[in-house]
Amino acid sequence: MKDLIIEYIEIDKLTPFKNNSKIHTKQQIRQIANSVEKFGFNDPLGICGAENIVLEGNGRIEAAKLLKMEKLPCVRLDHLNETEQRAYVIAHNALNLETGFDEAALFSELKKLQNDFDMNGLGVDTDKYLLKLEGLQTKELQPYKQVHYLITLNLNDNDKIVDIIDSLRKLEGVEVDATIN
Repeated sequence: MKDLIIEYIEIDKLTPFKNNSKIHTKQQIRQIANSVEKFGFNDPLGICGAENIVLEGNGRIEAAKLLKMEKLPCVRLDHLNETEQRAYVIAHNALNLETGFDEAALFSELKKLQNDFDMNGLGVDTDKYLLKLEGLQTKELQPYKQVHYLITLNLNDNDKIVDIIDSLRKLEGVEVDATIN
């Protein structure tokens, strides 16, 4: 594996990946911009080819435009072939969706930051998290780690949904909180 080399490239010389499946709302782009203002642009874009196609970091580009930045740090991913590039775009965006939080650690860190640092402009509703986590803390009889998943099920498959939920409820250590919207 080669060492990554950061190069600074002008924004107008970067080309968005044309089939990027990641959606960035205006609100999220503003939150990314707020994060960049607060902490700096600490996460280089992943680019490839002579056209500087952006495989990862398209939301950060839009945030940088809001901040009137001219050049952005980039790392070249030219070692990936075209198929690997397409797979990387999806994997990079999907990996953080497949995990949860260590709720005890999250609760502890949010409590420490609560009065000293406003996370709301960064897309973190601290009060909402703390309220939820405080409720979970009262349910815990012994310390353990949990991961929470949000699963969306098609209500048109009612019988299958009931079977899935019943199966989950039978598993040791699994709590099911079913709500219908």
